[in-house]
Amino acid sequence: MEEEHYIAHISEDGRRQTVADHLKRTAELAEEFGKAAGMGETAREVGQFHDVGKYQDAFQKYIRGQYHGRVDHSTPGAVLLMKRARSWGLAGALCVAGHHAGLPDVGTHMDAPGSAALLGRLKKGMENAGVLEACEAHLPPSPPAPFPLLEKTGNDAMEEMLVTRMLFSCLVDADFLDTERFMANGAVERGTFASIPELHDRFFIELERQGYFSPKNRINEKRCEILRRCIEAGKGPEGLYSLTVPTGGGKTVSSLAFALTQAVRRQKRRIIYVIPYLSIIEQTADVFRAFLGEDNVLECHSNVDYDDRDETAAAKKKLASENWDAPVILTTSEQFWESLYSNRTSRCRKLHNIAQSVILFDEAQMLPRDFLRPCLKALDGLATDFGCSAVLCSATQPHLEQLHALSRPVMEIMEHIPELYEFFRRVRYVDEGLLEYDAVAGAMMERPQALCIASTKAEAREIADRLEGDGVFYLSTNLCPAHRRAQIRAMKDRLVHGLPCHVAATSVISVGVDIDFPAVYLEKTGADSLIQGAGRCNREGKRPLGESIAHLFETEKSRKSRFMKTERELAEKVIARWGDISLPETIRYYFDELYGLADYGEHSALDKRDIRKLAEKRAYREIGRVFHIIEDQTKPVLIPWNEEAQEIIRQLQMGVRTRQLLRRAAQYMVNVSDRAYGKDRPSDFASLIHNNQAELLPGDAEMAVLTDSALYDAVFGLTISHEEGLGIEW
Repeated sequence: MEEEHYIAHISEDGRRQTVADHLKRTAELAEEFGKAAGMGETAREVGQFHDVGKYQDAFQKYIRGQYHGRVDHSTPGAVLLMKRARSWGLAGALCVAGHHAGLPDVGTHMDAPGSAALLGRLKKGMENAGVLEACEAHLPPSPPAPFPLLEKTGNDAMEEMLVTRMLFSCLVDADFLDTERFMANGAVERGTFASIPELHDRFFIELERQGYFSPKNRINEKRCEILRRCIEAGKGPEGLYSLTVPTGGGKTVSSLAFALTQAVRRQKRRIIYVIPYLSIIEQTADVFRAFLGEDNVLECHSNVDYDDRDETAAAKKKLASENWDAPVILTTSEQFWESLYSNRTSRCRKLHNIAQSVILFDEAQMLPRDFLRPCLKALDGLATDFGCSAVLCSATQPHLEQLHALSRPVMEIMEHIPELYEFFRRVRYVDEGLLEYDAVAGAMMERPQALCIASTKAEAREIADRLEGDGVFYLSTNLCPAHRRAQIRAMKDRLVHGLPCHVAATSVISVGVDIDFPAVYLEKTGADSLIQGAGRCNREGKRPLGESIAHLFETEKSRKSRFMKTERELAEKVIARWGDISLPETIRYYFDELYGLADYGEHSALDKRDIRKLAEKRAYREIGRVFHIIEDQTKPVLIPWNEEAQEIIRQLQMGVRTRQLLRRAAQYMVNVSDRAYGKDRPSDFASLIHNNQAELLPGDAEMAVLTDSALYDAVFGLTISHEEGLGIEW
């Protein structure tokens, strides 16, 4: 049969793409993507092999509708690539075999033919010599190119897996894009954002226009010094950096200045800003857009909704969010790290676009501790093998060198850090010891405005219940995101106008909420969390230091709790030794102790799922299954909080399930525990359904709608149980 008769795809309007055309175009795209990752020729070869299995007669009958069974078109290419590319055949075979279903585990030579692991699939594929011979006849005669980047990894299984995932990313994105182009008859427009040099110029023009280089007071003069220092550091070599700036120092804008300077100077392709909490990301995106323009900042997280914006720009961003083909990306820590350790095509296809980037990690102390060693290993690989620069930004900078997980030093951007912290010191810490809830609430009520940040939702509620009068607020993740934002706006309004404002909250208010109270009460927890909470007091430095107090306390319940016990005990040691927990030396001591306690024995708590051991087994699928930063067993309950929420619920109940609708729905969701409390007490989520207080969406066992309006309070949100845990929105 002639080449033009072998079909790879048939569009809805009946057009046909040949296998030869698809292999050629996918190989060309994969090579283009691979160049930035240092594996262009290798990626091209993988592209040429990936769909060679579509030459088999069974697939040609299948695509013409003459056969209705399952046809494995991935394994033949994997077998042939394994045979030809002996030095890197295993990595190539993994990519080809997994380009639809995801990277499999390699398995062992004991695996039976046809098992899910790669070696079992290869055995099965080799049994059909006729298929292999028919497919091989269509391959180019030259042997595959070398793969020096993989050879460089030596016996380092973690580094080898990162390199393999990068190769996989080049292939799957190329395959997606060529198929998309054909199906849309070439009508898909991608990559039409402003260039990094254009954004650099726009940013610095806007800095000048907004007066960043012409400060009018002492605080802004110091912020300008920090900004200029970041610009100067951005002219330096690529590599790993830390940016240690106290709260109020303007690190968001200054870190972006570093990134744009570095990106232009070192010809980086994009800037990726990684944020631990969803509650911060929208605020940061607004800052970035003010400098770079609405159309050049891509948010990639669960709550983003492009339907509310300009239709053309929205379509462009929807496409770019699939593979991060945009100059500036804002994403969550969860998405970033889980993509680097995923085996799924949808998550991995963006990885090649991380190469040659500047990556900014906001709140670096929140690097996921359970996976800290694997995360640092991946970060080291991105810097060493894929031309990335990275900046760890924090007011409470962790000391990572002690873990010996990085092959290069972390370069600190700032100078004279102790003096910098002394300049920005805005609160005094006073240890109040053990307090009753009544005492905390009473002390707050003696002031016109005060904030209490409790360790758990339950304790925040205990204190809120004791507050009286107008202007009492409670803030936790029991309120849906839209409700929380409305409450924060109301708080700010009362603070500005000098009205009574008394707030009991969880740490959901500690990060990313730009709010300023004259006094705060902080239930003892980790030192970094206490410092973040104290940042809600005298935030703008307008009050005398002596009058701005962060009152530290504990309750009988928190003293007995196992929740964050290690962090609390270490913070107590810091308080007893130094008094002021926000000093750079106390922060370093705290993290040295914290990591030291966690990193011992065969099963380090900094690699909770034994990712390194799984990497040595090349267990790609298993790592993808267990590498989850957030492991809470929860399910979302939709709250009919306003008319928009009710309309979204109505559409979902009618069976509409677009990505955009679900993202809008996320603004009205409260995550409810789906963990059973024992044989006699089902989970909170199951109880809501059983008691007819919520109902599952049609055909969906993972999401419910609240039907009992009495359970959602205008102040306290969803009130079904007092669960112990941080009130943080990831």
